[in-house]
Amino acid sequence: MIRAGFVLLALLLPTAAPHAAPLDDLSPQSRPAVPGDQGWRDVRVQVVAHNVANLGSPMSGRLAEFPLRDGDRFQQGQVLARFVCGEQEGQLAHAKALLGEKSAVLSTNTKLHNLGTGSGLDFQVAGAQAEEARAAVQIANAVLESCVVKAPFPGRVSSVSARPFQFIGVGQPLMEILDDRTLDLELIVPSRWLSWMAQGTPFAVTVEETGRTYKAAIDRISGKVDAVSQSVKIYGRLTDPAPELLAGMSGKALLEPPAR
Repeated sequence: MIRAGFVLLALLLPTAAPHAAPLDDLSPQSRPAVPGDQGWRDVRVQVVAHNVANLGSPMSGRLAEFPLRDGDRFQQGQVLARFVCGEQEGQLAHAKALLGEKSAVLSTNTKLHNLGTGSGLDFQVAGAQAEEARAAVQIANAVLESCVVKAPFPGRVSSVSARPFQFIGVGQPLMEILDDRTLDLELIVPSRWLSWMAQGTPFAVTVEETGRTYKAAIDRISGKVDAVSQSVKIYGRLTDPAPELLAGMSGKALLEPPAR
């Protein structure tokens, strides 16, 4: 009777199902690529400028010209800032006058040297003084060139740290500029995705500020994996023109592993 009771109890109890591994613990090779798998798809993405420069003052002086404001566009080689440089212009004029004098002396000593009537020492000294004056002109030119800050590339002003007629010290920030014609996409993904991600892998980006979705592709992959978070930074590029995008916008990158 007791044995029959145990048999009946065993029949009434449900059979325990084998424990299934959670989806996140599966390897990329065994994990199914299903459209509803948000862990695979939605990744935060940031829009960044390819070229960004923080321009500092190359000299100490007062700004005579500072024409651009935040948001203004400029062309490569356009003047972004100009300093009051009367003293530097005078130094260049003095150096050029001195070079003319030393060049004339050298010319005379060269003729005498060729005729054999001049002193060899005077000829050598005149040559050295002419070279010294020529170097002084080069230095004065370099100093005068520092009076003007020109744009290294075409782009847009993203922030301004100075004002016209303000006195600026050496290295003090003037402005930040960026090239908004070429925008990059930065995103951080799990390092296990490297099993199927590579340069040229296409994906889509939905930008929150515009509400639109854009086509993109992986441009390059960081050379280092973060061992703590087991993640890696990915850089993407837009495959279609998107002039409405601005650096600093963000959204989601929609990535799908290839169908197996």
